[in-house]
Amino acid sequence: MAMTLRLPEELAERGRRYAAELGISLNALLAVTLREYLDSRTPPPRAAPPVQALAQAIARQVKAGPARQRR
Repeated sequence: MAMTLRLPEELAERGRRYAAELGISLNALLAVTLREYLDSRTPPPRAAPPVQALAQAIARQVKAGPARQRR
C-alpha cells in the first residue's frame, strides 16, 4: 500500500541515516518500527465475562421464572 507520510525534516533525516547504517530502506525501517510498536501495545485477548455479570444474568433468568414448555 502506498501512502504519504509527513515527518519533521530532522526526524526524517535521522531515519534515513539509521536505515542506511542497517542497510535497509527507510520504508523497511518504518514498517518494522510500526509493527513492533503496535505489537507491544496490542491489548490482551478479551477474558471471559466477570463473575458479577454472570451472576446478574442468572438473577434475571430466575426472576423471569421458568420458561413455558411447548405442548
